[in-house]
Amino acid sequence: MKELRRGNQLKLDVQRLTALWGFSEAALGGILHLLKVPLTGLLIGGAAVFFISLIARNAESPSQILKSTLVVILIKAAVTPFIPLNSYFAVTVQGVLGYMFFRFIPSYKLSAILLGMITLTFSALQKLFIITFMFGNAFWESIDSFATFLITQHPFLSSIHSLRVSVIIISVYAAIHLLGGLIVGIKVARVDSWLERKRMLFKLDELKNVSTNPLFDQKKSSKRKRWWQRKSGILFIAFSIALMVLSYLIPQIGKSMSTDILFMIIRSIAITLIWFKIISPFILSHFQKFIEKRKFEHAAEINKMTSLFPQFKKVINYCWNESYEHEGLRRVLIFLSNSLALLLIIDISNEQD
Repeated sequence: MKELRRGNQLKLDVQRLTALWGFSEAALGGILHLLKVPLTGLLIGGAAVFFISLIARNAESPSQILKSTLVVILIKAAVTPFIPLNSYFAVTVQGVLGYMFFRFIPSYKLSAILLGMITLTFSALQKLFIITFMFGNAFWESIDSFATFLITQHPFLSSIHSLRVSVIIISVYAAIHLLGGLIVGIKVARVDSWLERKRMLFKLDELKNVSTNPLFDQKKSSKRKRWWQRKSGILFIAFSIALMVLSYLIPQIGKSMSTDILFMIIRSIAITLIWFKIISPFILSHFQKFIEKRKFEHAAEINKMTSLFPQFKKVINYCWNESYEHEGLRRVLIFLSNSLALLLIIDISNEQD
């Protein structure tokens, strides 16, 4: 990327930043899934906050955030057409909040921090709302009942039998996203010094000889599995059945719990089928008309941005290979940090085949 400076501030190309935001939305989730990274939504949302904040800093006007948001939605629709509607909704919320904060709050750092904290916390609460809507309060009540039973079996813990584990789970999950948003906001406000430190680590001449990335070689099915077909869904059903059996065998849990759990499973399956078979296709059909019209209007811009994706993949391959000295979660975090930095500073135009 060609670099300009405005005073001591690094100047980055807005179109490139928009392309990187679109790439992270279209490809980052698949990469994190292959690497089996937990809390992928936190990382994808954090990347969105990062790019939105950089767009706000480098654009002539905060309204560019809204334009970039539309382009990112169109890129997602073009590259990954089978993603659910809530993914488009998340991008829209991020873009609108980004525009509002950077438009009406004078402090760039405060705007970035608020954007990170609020959007990531909203993402967490959105998922918790979906879980509650799908399974009802019986989901959290069953967790509390089972946890209470286990606690009361231990003599040293019997005095805290009223502890609500579900509240702790919700609070911790939301707090992780809130803290993640705070960290991203602080990091993006210090992006210049961070990029200078990262620049010294890269051996850019080696990037030209990088082989195909195994992260992108694996074929992924485009068919989206229902929640009960996934490993987490199978585990949830197994847990529910086990709790139903225990509720009959152990009076402390409560026999009525088995009826609540059965209703919870039937309810969740019914809501899923209604959503995917009736509501979602109806909304998607109207949404796709909007998308197709906008894709035609922005075709040249989208093609120019998506043409950079093979080079983005090459950069990611380089960073993955360079992180081989580390293992587990540490390798993933270093890989993601280096990928993000290198994608911002490398001159892609000089890397074209």
